[in-house]
Amino acid sequence: MKPVITAELEIVVLGTGSTSMSSHISEAVKAVEKLGVKYQLTPMGTVMEVSSIDEAFNAMRAAHEAVIKKGAKRVVTHLTIDDRRDAPKGMDEKIESVKSKI
Repeated sequence: MKPVITAELEIVVLGTGSTSMSSHISEAVKAVEKLGVKYQLTPMGTVMEVSSIDEAFNAMRAAHEAVIKKGAKRVVTHLTIDDRRDAPKGMDEKIESVKSKI
């Protein structure tokens, strides 16, 4: 059974002189997209679907570095990983499971 790992990436950009983070976050999302990772942008973070922990870490690293490269003086990055091995389900299946119960 191939693992399906859901990982949520939250990046907080500091030291830019602005309260807006969208220009920096867009660079982070572009970096994830460039890796070919399936993702869903949300108002508070980016949820990714990967097949290994390494893939999650690589995407996190690319996103984090893209924000630094954009000029952020300080970046706080959080990565939350859901690695379920008994019944691997992707993002879409998890959402549908909840919606079916509403």
